[in-house]
Amino acid sequence: MPADANAATIFVSIASYRDPDCKNTVQDLLSKAAHAARVIIGVCLQVVPGDDDDCLLSQAQQLYDGQIRVMQVHASESRGACWARHQVQSLFRDEDYYLQVDSHMRFVQDWDLHLLDMLEQCPTEKAVLSTYPLSFTPPDTFAADGIVTIHPKSFNDDGILAQRSTLASMKHAPETPALVYLIGAGLIFARGKLVREVPYDPYLYFEGEEISLAVRFWTHGWDIFTPNQVVAWHDYGKRPGRSRHWKDQTDWGALNSRSLARIAHMLGVKQSVRTEYLQDIAEYGLGTQRSLAQYEAASGIDFAAHMYRNDVLVAPEHAAEHESQITARRDMFTRIWLNNAWRCAETRSGNGSSLGETVALRKWLPHTLRSLGCTSLADAGCGDLNWIKEIVPQLRFYFGYDIVPGLIGDLRQRFHEQRNCFFSEVDIVMQGLASADVILCRDVLTHLPLDATLKILQHVRNSGAQYFIATTHDKGRNRFIGTGSWYPIDLCAAPFKLGAPRFMFKEGGSKMLGVWAVSDMAD
Repeated sequence: MPADANAATIFVSIASYRDPDCKNTVQDLLSKAAHAARVIIGVCLQVVPGDDDDCLLSQAQQLYDGQIRVMQVHASESRGACWARHQVQSLFRDEDYYLQVDSHMRFVQDWDLHLLDMLEQCPTEKAVLSTYPLSFTPPDTFAADGIVTIHPKSFNDDGILAQRSTLASMKHAPETPALVYLIGAGLIFARGKLVREVPYDPYLYFEGEEISLAVRFWTHGWDIFTPNQVVAWHDYGKRPGRSRHWKDQTDWGALNSRSLARIAHMLGVKQSVRTEYLQDIAEYGLGTQRSLAQYEAASGIDFAAHMYRNDVLVAPEHAAEHESQITARRDMFTRIWLNNAWRCAETRSGNGSSLGETVALRKWLPHTLRSLGCTSLADAGCGDLNWIKEIVPQLRFYFGYDIVPGLIGDLRQRFHEQRNCFFSEVDIVMQGLASADVILCRDVLTHLPLDATLKILQHVRNSGAQYFIATTHDKGRNRFIGTGSWYPIDLCAAPFKLGAPRFMFKEGGSKMLGVWAVSDMAD
């Protein structure tokens, strides 16, 4: 903890839009601080007078005379969350430290000392602590303690990166805050000079706020760290009686479009020449201490390509978390197999693997393999072989991989006399694949998160296979899902960008099997 912790002043920034819980947040902040007299709270209070009297802070201002600075604006004049955070920063008077939170949060006892202590542990003067706070449900139901790490999720149609998070047990908390490259706007703590060096951009709306701010911090020479202690909780639920800006404002769509174009320009996704998109971009743009290219190299995020490398963004101390993900993946697909979750009477692999659904496929695949001169096949996510069992005898070698232990045991028993068949319990996300002429991955990647698929594709590139045959859809948009869910994956679109397949087999609707030469699959 810094030697002057008892004398340090902390400016707390809160943007509140018609939120009756703001007064409770303010009260909790001040009552839980070890040195409440050193805490100054700035609030941009966006309200409709008369309608939102329960959102006002009059009582708190009287109780904590001089410690609560309020800028009150009519809700109809609000220009969004980032605009409001910018307004709050005009109330900053060069306090020693800056804390940004939301208007519906609760805090641990002595939160100020915890934050000061963690910031002191960071190896640089220009350190930013940031994360997504744990959740709570009013009035007093709090999530169990844990360490939240923010990861990339997916790119939207404008090329703006959305984020997600994972939760690790406190027993895996690092000894000091871990270096990361993404922020959560609901909890930011740093020395006060951050406000002067990287002021909030008032021309942004909401979407893309966090990724743009993270890059701005980094290029201005600030490093981002995940707190290794719990300091706050956030109400993520739908709060009854609380309005949202985009519900009240008819022009929010135009504000958001301008904001997205501005971020896309700044991050090199799509350049713009429209002056209304680039107003004061020099003041609120990237810094000069480090370049955008250096941020992309360090973080593993490629904005123009709509891609990211998840392994770069996961710190070594989360190795145990990776192991738990493997177990969770195995457990998920084991439950699906044991409970016949796809609800198909013929095969537990689902209706897409029924004989009726694969009539044309069972003619096309052998013909295709012969035309490619391929005689060995690695089936990644083989299921119960309901449809492909008729093709297996035509192959020199068939390798069946699945993550479900009981399923692999069943296949070995059923096909023990089939001398060209080999079955292995494999997590294809984490383990390599045998060298076969062709790797088949039908109806598998559609049930996995983006980062898992990226790892599988890397295994395919390293396998020595000549061809890759996989399910794809012509949707052009990929999104993050949890393991075991489903989405219409497009392997030609970002972040995969396999390029056009050599040829395709239409299965119905948007679904098809693409055939790629592995040599064409750029890393």
